[in-house]
Amino acid sequence: MHYNTALRSYTSKRIEEIRSADILVGIPCYNNEATVAHVIQMVSHGLAAHNKAMRSVIFVADGGSTDDTREVAK
Repeated sequence: MHYNTALRSYTSKRIEEIRSADILVGIPCYNNEATVAHVIQMVSHGLAAHNKAMRSVIFVADGGSTDDTREVAK
């Protein structure tokens, strides 16, 4: 099946590699380079502390930031 996507090829490839997850946490952001790393870290700690038996994925959805949000989030 062929479909169009707005995802970058790197993102599509990572989704294919991950295949499935029990928990998916989405973090929308826009020009948040100063805070996005802390948010990701806190979400990661929370998932590790409370959902150890589940496969978790954190997905950061950047809305076209003009700062370094995407680079920091990687």
